[in-house]
Amino acid sequence: MNRQWTVAARQWTVVAAVVAASVPAFATPAAANPCGSYAPPAAAPRIAAEDWAQRWLGLRRVHALQTGAGVRVAVVDTGVDPGHPQLAAAVDQGWDVTTGKAGGTIDCDGQGHGTAISSLVAARPADGVGLVGVAPAATIVPVRVADNGPSAQQPLSPERLAAAVSAAVKLQANVIHLSYAVTTDSPALRGAVADAVKRNIVLVAAAGDGVTGPTFPAAYEGVIGVGALASTGVVVPTSATGSHVDLVAPGQNLVAAARVGGHTTASTTAAAAALVSGTAALLRAAHPGWSAAQVTQRLFATADGTVGGPHNTAYGYGSVNPYRALSEDTAGAGVVPTWTPAPAGLPQAPVQPGWPSPWRRSMVWAATLLLVAALLAIGSAVTLAFRRRHRDRTV
Repeated sequence: MNRQWTVAARQWTVVAAVVAASVPAFATPAAANPCGSYAPPAAAPRIAAEDWAQRWLGLRRVHALQTGAGVRVAVVDTGVDPGHPQLAAAVDQGWDVTTGKAGGTIDCDGQGHGTAISSLVAARPADGVGLVGVAPAATIVPVRVADNGPSAQQPLSPERLAAAVSAAVKLQANVIHLSYAVTTDSPALRGAVADAVKRNIVLVAAAGDGVTGPTFPAAYEGVIGVGALASTGVVVPTSATGSHVDLVAPGQNLVAAARVGGHTTASTTAAAAALVSGTAALLRAAHPGWSAAQVTQRLFATADGTVGGPHNTAYGYGSVNPYRALSEDTAGAGVVPTWTPAPAGLPQAPVQPGWPSPWRRSMVWAATLLLVAALLAIGSAVTLAFRRRHRDRTV
């Protein structure tokens, strides 16, 4: 009998050990990988160089004027990974529309779309890194609506997007960035946007990629629709065009934050819209008493002219210029003449048509040196002639 109990006890011990060993095996992936089938994110390589969009916008001098402190920017996207060093101090708790719960601080997109877009808005500066957000002191309020970024193959429903806008309103956002563009007008989405506009919130939406016709919410009244520019100053071929495009901004090969750490690149109208959202945050911080309509008008009035000419369906009112938006008086603001942007390799892209300041200084110095050389030559010639005449008289 004792022998039977001993055998049974050993069998139960083995079973218990197997169960105990199995629990961690199943529990650990769930805790470490909350995104289901997606692989746990790993840090990407760091990109130290300052990209062309940073130079184009002249963010160094912009941040000497304003950084967006105190402004809450709701980013409607795939969520955000606050584990990235440049976003750790930037992210507040948001809302996860997919679960109907507070959160938004998980980015399950394989490309980390929401994290990248959030960094373009408000990434904090870091030593040895070129990336910095347009409004590096603003607060990101993530509103997660999907596991995947904007895609024609996996479109987002207007109703879910409407829920995201309503969530952003409840989270007291001052600016709402919308990465998604849907092709169907929806009473729910139209109503949610109208409510946000009524509550004096600036709404910025991607115009869409690879789609034709109007997209929503960009086409709604009170929403700034944004198209994407290449470094050549020409609209990216996949950027949607139409009357819903109000502004354009750099939107191709932009350096952005990857999940966990390191950097990636973003090339969508959502990326371009992020730069406009960041600029709106700068204006809200600089002019807290301004209405959303006043912020929008300033963005339009201080946009740079483009190769597309006057207001049109491809470039809207022009290319967003945060420095002009912050520094120019309303009375003197206006779209600058059409021009071809300076090469992206310049330390600072010119704000207005004409030669960049370093080139102007070089031309002035060159002209001065030529003038001095000409005067010296004339002086030498006069002196030489005088000496010859004096010598001839002496002889």
